[in-house]
Amino acid sequence: MLILLLITGVCLTLVIASLFLFRPVTESSVPLPSFDIYQIENKLVYYTENDGRKSLVADAHARTFQVLTAGSVGKADPCLYARDFDHVYFRGKCIPGANPVHFQILGADLGRDDRHVFKANHLLSADARNFKCLDEHLSKDSQRVYFNDQVISEDASHFRYIGKWQKTSFYKDHSKVFVDGKGYRVSDIDSFDYTGNGIFKDRYQTYRFHGDGFQSDSGQPVFRAMVQFQPAFG
Repeated sequence: MLILLLITGVCLTLVIASLFLFRPVTESSVPLPSFDIYQIENKLVYYTENDGRKSLVADAHARTFQVLTAGSVGKADPCLYARDFDHVYFRGKCIPGANPVHFQILGADLGRDDRHVFKANHLLSADARNFKCLDEHLSKDSQRVYFNDQVISEDASHFRYIGKWQKTSFYKDHSKVFVDGKGYRVSDIDSFDYTGNGIFKDRYQTYRFHGDGFQSDSGQPVFRAMVQFQPAFG
């Protein structure tokens, strides 16, 4: 009787397993990736965008190919950067001049090696040793201040944070006040400072920030400085 029960149990287990192993594949059981991915097939490296478009990563070395990760240990997520023994890639495109041995991730589309900082596929700064991120969009090295891929100040040594109102941060250098990458000239930049609740003062005037710019106590708007911000690359 015991042997019969054991045989019956084994048969039931095989039947249940077969239902899972041989069930037809449905669309829901093979979801499309919701993020860009790198794949290796037949010793070739491919990059697939989240819309399904797939392209060959030219000249990539499959054996040493590695998708780089961002985040803390144990919570690292794959990112859009990858490398092999000879090159660094962003979204499947080679980054000219990037050193794969020393390459590190600074942000979703920001990375550095031992000498250079790159924004996506492009060189942003040649001063990696002094480069630092100030917030999600703002960064600087020893000479320049960058807002995303634009140089907004050539006076990094004087560039400093002066305050925050709601979700907006304010900075200044020796000549301008900066808000979201836009520069404004005020009456006296040396004494210009934040007093709270969206109010700023220098030795001559009081200013209120309205979300899209400053207005002085005389009721006149403070216009953006007439500076042609230059792309950091291209």
